[in-house]
Amino acid sequence: MPLFQPRQPRAAALALAALLVGNAPVHAQTAAPRSIAYLNLNASESDRLCMQQLRTGLEQAGWSFDQQLTLESIDAGGDPARIPALARTLAARNPAVLLATNNAETDALMKATQTVPIVVMGPTNIRPVLDAQLRPLANVTGVSLGFSGQFVLKPLEVLLQAFPQARRIGVITNSGNTAHERLKGLGSMEGPLAQAGIEGVRVRFSGEADMAGAWDELARQKVDAVMILPDSPAFFEAHARQALRVRLPTIAHHSWFATRHGGLLSYGSIGRVNMCGRGAQYVDQILRGRPLAELPVEELYDAALVVNLDTAQRLGITLPPALVARADRLIRPGEKTLAPTAEAGGDGITAAQPSTR
Repeated sequence: MPLFQPRQPRAAALALAALLVGNAPVHAQTAAPRSIAYLNLNASESDRLCMQQLRTGLEQAGWSFDQQLTLESIDAGGDPARIPALARTLAARNPAVLLATNNAETDALMKATQTVPIVVMGPTNIRPVLDAQLRPLANVTGVSLGFSGQFVLKPLEVLLQAFPQARRIGVITNSGNTAHERLKGLGSMEGPLAQAGIEGVRVRFSGEADMAGAWDELARQKVDAVMILPDSPAFFEAHARQALRVRLPTIAHHSWFATRHGGLLSYGSIGRVNMCGRGAQYVDQILRGRPLAELPVEELYDAALVVNLDTAQRLGITLPPALVARADRLIRPGEKTLAPTAEAGGDGITAAQPSTR
């Protein structure tokens, strides 16, 4: 269902608006609004916030959702198996732009169309379709969360600093995430773990219904701590709940895991605001007719360390003072974390520049 339903203006009103606004965006006189379609796994608060930021960015660029654009969000109801069919359906409608924020949706859209522009805004694996200057070689561009792999290695580094005595680290991966499934073993994490003399234990889950069993397996394997491989924020609440249930200290790559859902640690992205706001700039340029080859992908890695001391107390663990001291955000015992609502635009973290930690 469309998130934003435009009113159909009269032709005379459109003509008058075109005369009055000399610098209106391209296609201001088009009678039918142009469609922007977003494919996602489910209708999470993170996705709704992303769409709000994208809409705001386009309005600031001069576009009107009353007359010129529609923004439609289609979700798979949490079922990854539905994504390919939904991607084909969206592509067949021939929208002006397609949007995605995760690997499964991006891959499905790229298979569904080679002509409709796709803008990504998240940790996606599109590096193979970019040249050395990150210019698109296919119909996809946008903002990606670090091709260098730092959004995987840095959280692992923090987790090892938090638990220096750990000898078994669990890594939980999503079988519905194509990037996770392409990973051989533990990928880039194998080297740092082996160097530290630590055994890595990979456990997969398939959808939220399968998550409790995956966490039970991590507990059965007697891991000392867990890293959630970068994935959709839609799963963070369930991960945080399961981690607390089986009493396993855990880190994720996105601040919402700790600030909104009670996870112990997060290191990495401080929210979708920057990513989706910058994504709006790509959509704006595409709508104005700029070729994708002239729109190189932006590699974004804003990072912040969040430590949830309230969760540490619940788990009965004491984190190293040095780690607590370097946190960008501390959630103290008894402090209420931010409600997971789209109206809360940020997490109260000042980290506009990439962290040097």
